[in-house]
Amino acid sequence: MNKQVILCSILIIVAVWVGWQYLMPTFDKVASLREEQSVWQKKLSETQDLSKKLETLRKKYNSMITESEKIAQAIPLKEDLPGLLVQLEELTSQNGLILDNVNFSTEAADTRKTAASVKSLAVNLSLSGGQTSFKDFLKAIENNLRIMDVSSFSIKGQTSFESAVSGPGASSEGFKLSLITYFRK
Repeated sequence: MNKQVILCSILIIVAVWVGWQYLMPTFDKVASLREEQSVWQKKLSETQDLSKKLETLRKKYNSMITESEKIAQAIPLKEDLPGLLVQLEELTSQNGLILDNVNFSTEAADTRKTAASVKSLAVNLSLSGGQTSFKDFLKAIENNLRIMDVSSFSIKGQTSFESAVSGPGASSEGFKLSLITYFRK
């Protein structure tokens, strides 16, 4: 029986030694992996928060881009005389006026105080059409995206020859309009 007790004791000692040698490092490794998992969970949470913040910033940036594009259209980067001429022609034709003459001048632009990076351009227009059309044209200029200030205008009535050619009841007048528009240098 002594042999059995000694054999059992040796087997228990060997089992404890094997458990200590092979199972304890596994438990230690599992404990360290759990700590590492909690660190990675924190990093994942921080990354998700940063991703949400990035998406919010991206939306703000996109809205700022559209605002800056509107500003670029309101005050273009350069004079862009051909683009301005097309815009004025479109506004006159949409409102039932005829664009007779256009003159541009940077020297004749008024002396309003503007930002150092903004220059003004004087635009003198000769138009013909009805008074209602002219009022509509002025409203269109007011609502136009490109900034244009009306500095002066005058109305010239129809000549008697033009009345005879147009026929009775036709009311076409001549308008002279001075605008100031702006561009960035």
